[in-house]
Amino acid sequence: MFPYGRYAPYGVTRAPVVAPVTVYGTSWCAASQMVRRHLERLGVPYRYVDLERDPSAAAQLRWLTGGYASHPTVDVAGEVLVEPTLAELDWALSRVGLY
Repeated sequence: MFPYGRYAPYGVTRAPVVAPVTVYGTSWCAASQMVRRHLERLGVPYRYVDLERDPSAAAQLRWLTGGYASHPTVDVAGEVLVEPTLAELDWALSRVGLY
């Protein structure tokens, strides 16, 4: 029904859902900030990981992308987008019902 809803069948409440979107970027990267502003305008909840403040996140990002540490990289419910355009991001969001 709703993959990211708050209620399970039979009225049993589930734990709060973690934001299905994670943005990996830096504070000085214009493209990273553009992606974040776009998600905020759409009202899509996301988690932001600053690669400069969290060195272990860069290693995790390289693992996700097969060795690349490009930014912005966006993880949309398990689909990893490296330097996506806004249209590509919207398409990925629509596939998981967030846009």
